[in-house]
Formats: sequence, C-alpha cells, structure tokens
Amino acid sequence: MPAPKFPRPLIRKLESDDLPVLALEAVKELRAYLDDLEATHILKARELGATPTDIAEALGITRQAVYNKLRALERRGAAGKGS
Repeated sequence: MPAPKFPRPLIRKLESDDLPVLALEAVKELRAYLDDLEATHILKARELGATPTDIAEALGITRQAVYNKLRALERRGAAGKGS
C-alpha cells in the first residue's frame, strides 16, 4: 500500500485565522490523512520485520495500543475485501 499523497492545500486552510470553520474542516481532513499514513507505515514496518514494541516506541504509545491498531487494520482490510 503506497503512502497517501500529502494534501498540501490543507496547510493554507489550517493557517486561516479569518475562517476558523474552514480551518477546522482542514484539521478533520488532515487527521484522516495522518491516520491513513500511520496505517500505511505500521503495515510496512511489520512487513519489514518491526516488532509491535519497535512500533510502539516510534509512536510513543503502548505495545497494547499497537496490537489494537493492528487488529483494527486487519478488520478494515477484511471489510475492504468483502466489498
């Protein structure tokens, strides 16, 4: 799974002090992008032999949180295959 392309236009929206609702929408879009990017790199790290402990340390989370993310990604992948 290739890394999703960075949504550069969001940066301008994020910096918009005059239009806070537009900036908030951009925050939501950026969170979704970062979630996808994190998922891509977690799966790639596992593919290349990284342990859940390695990933947890890199993300600053617990190993259990990594296992939860991996289960969620597994469910998401299974749901995508069933469509």
